[in-house]
Amino acid sequence: MPRPAKLSRETIVRAAMEILDREGERGFSMRKLAADLGVDPMALYHHFANRRALLHEVLETMMAECPVPPPGKDWREDLRNMCNGLRDLARRHPGTFRAYELYDEWLSAEHRLREAVLATLRRAGFPPRRAVQAARLLLTYAEAFAVDEISGWMEPFDAAERAAFEASLPARACPVTAELAEEIGAVDPDADFDFALDTLIRGLESSLR
Repeated sequence: MPRPAKLSRETIVRAAMEILDREGERGFSMRKLAADLGVDPMALYHHFANRRALLHEVLETMMAECPVPPPGKDWREDLRNMCNGLRDLARRHPGTFRAYELYDEWLSAEHRLREAVLATLRRAGFPPRRAVQAARLLLTYAEAFAVDEISGWMEPFDAAERAAFEASLPARACPVTAELAEEIGAVDPDADFDFALDTLIRGLESSLR
């Protein structure tokens, strides 16, 4: 067998991200990572003390890919761009993004994105407390929507799914839901994301006035 390429921290991180995106955190292990790289598992521990240390760097690397564009002329468009960038990041790295959502330590790259959102809101004229509340609202919405999307919850119903949805409704207890079942199943993730994000930003703009 050919000798494996020389290991580096970057090579290990990228290979770990590929496994996470392919199989999710439950399917990830140091042993599986070593097999993908063609090395003995102990070789990984020359670069990372343990699985958690590796995961931390994987998540830092992923979050560093989230685009933070320079300030533009319109603060509303800047916020839209950053929220869309976070959603696009989740779609590029679905398994790694879900691991990020469950992670309980702060990341430097996470602060980079939050700083950009807060700075945009402060430049727009939001007072300190309202800027913090607005940033929390926007980032929570973008992250939650992205997780639902990459988890498969934002897919349109097929015939079987619509039938199962309608069958699950309590008899005569949800007449409006039953009436709108077709609309509920006609999911358009892009349109839904933009609608809610525009509604949030218009609400923030109104509160600023």
